Amino acid sequence: MIIRAKATAKFIKERVGTVFLDSLFPPSCPLCKSATKAAHTLCYDCLKDLPNPPDAYCLRCGGDTQKVELGCGKCLGESDYPDRVYFSFTYQEGIAKLLVGYKFADYSEWSRLISEMCWLRLEGDLRWEEPDILLPIPLHPRRFLARRYNQSALIAGEIAKKLKRPLVTNALKRIKMTKPQTHLSKKGRVANVQGAFVADSSIITGRSILLVDDVFTTGATMVSAVSELRRAGAKRVSVLCVARTIKN
Repeated sequence: MIIRAKATAKFIKERVGTVFLDSLFPPSCPLCKSATKAAHTLCYDCLKDLPNPPDAYCLRCGGDTQKVELGCGKCLGESDYPDRVYFSFTYQEGIAKLLVGYKFADYSEWSRLISEMCWLRLEGDLRWEEPDILLPIPLHPRRFLARRYNQSALIAGEIAKKLKRPLVTNALKRIKMTKPQTHLSKKGRVANVQGAFVADSSIITGRSILLVDDVFTTGATMVSAVSELRRAGAKRVSVLCVARTIKN
């Protein structure tokens, strides 16, 4: 009875605090700033306008194809690519604005919103994967100190809760301080992340892994990380990226 009373008191305290804050700062849509019922949620119009995932791409390497294919001329027979890659969105207006704010403008509280939207679109596929563990694409320690959070780790943590699988953040580490990939050419991106990661084989060997990242552009970061996970003995590596850029 005492425990229940304490829990009730805590709930009332938190609820009153939330109502008070909402009265001072009414919740609004992160994209259009229109009023919403709860904080960190999209309004109906912005939610329905979010872009779909790409219509056609290779399910292994994420490259452009004429139709959806599990393996293409680029990745068939190559071990550095994942067994499967999943995208929730095409990187276009709406999700792009959300991810830029989340990653670079210190809106780490949007991680639950982004994760929930990914889950709504890919729940069946991710449950089918049945990964043993989830790993985020890691940041270099210096970049982590500057940003104060790993955007991929926050998303991976929310997905891990839904899958009831452990999130492991020390099995894959970034040991090379790479340049930001944004303005690099495809060739430059590949060179930039070569040898960037090291995996702990005592954790990785024999495991089925779901690797999580925010944005897929050329796939250079993904390939470098997957290659290292293969070297460390991973049984299966699948990749979840929130959004995939449109190839020109």
